[in-house]
Amino acid sequence: MLTNKANVICMLKVLEEYSDEDHILSAKDISVKLESLYGLPLDRRTIYSIIETLLELGYDISTYEENGKGYFLRVRDFDSADIRLLIDAVNSFEYISKKQTDELNEKLRKKLSIHERKHFGTSNLVRMDKKSLNSQVFLNIEILDQAISLRKKVSFTYLDYDYDKTLKPRREKPYIANPYFMIVESEHYYLVMILQGKQEPSFYRIDMMQNIEILDNNIDISSKDAQLDTVKKVVYAHAGRPESIRLRCNKKALRYVLERFGHDIMIIPLNDGAQFEAIFTAPSEGILYWALQQLQDVEVLEPGSLRNKIIGILNDNKYLQRI
Repeated sequence: MLTNKANVICMLKVLEEYSDEDHILSAKDISVKLESLYGLPLDRRTIYSIIETLLELGYDISTYEENGKGYFLRVRDFDSADIRLLIDAVNSFEYISKKQTDELNEKLRKKLSIHERKHFGTSNLVRMDKKSLNSQVFLNIEILDQAISLRKKVSFTYLDYDYDKTLKPRREKPYIANPYFMIVESEHYYLVMILQGKQEPSFYRIDMMQNIEILDNNIDISSKDAQLDTVKKVVYAHAGRPESIRLRCNKKALRYVLERFGHDIMIIPLNDGAQFEAIFTAPSEGILYWALQQLQDVEVLEPGSLRNKIIGILNDNKYLQRI
């Protein structure tokens, strides 16, 4: 049986679990819950005293004097809209395994009252078959965060899918890298790093890493020398040397250009606003794949090498070859 020292904590748990604006608890309701759940037979005077203590501690509790019915916890760390947003985000992240997705969703739902939880089942639109098979993702994040803080190199095994649909090491020898930070890009979680022997940043998916170890060696390329500012305009996690990019676009592509490359790029209206040019600096490799998806509304003007690559891909189009 719990002692009187637990009264305040148990009262708070009852209010968190069972009360909200639509489910107001009377002093008797609270007394019944405390006794049935925690074996605490408290009288009304003690319950009123504990409520006063919680109010003094800063908890926003609606009282009988205010609503004429009883007590409920008015403000929580997360409201139902917050929890819906977080659950939907967790469900959408493919790098979180199904098991970890379920565990996180359950933790988030527990932040709501038992009554609100009923409206927060798993969305029917979630594609659990697309979830990562690597259960080490959270451990990977923890280790990488520590390595980044310590400015230490890391070694790791990198995985890829085989034809049997299982993850297997891409190579036997572990990768060694200078880690800088982690970033979500194109629905995946990446470590931005420089591989040993390289000079430019690259992206490796954290859900494809295993057996990460923090090495004794300090990173040998500083964040300043790593040209990490180029990462801001990276597309589809394709890093590389930044180049001057110039696009000619139809106006309806303006939203996609700004959302993809940011609002700090140069926009020049053309043809009475029907078209525009966008000028910015970014690694061209990712632009290649993005521009191919936007063929109807986006034309790459510069650099010439990127424009020629796109023309070559279009000329080799397998659909046209079959006509």
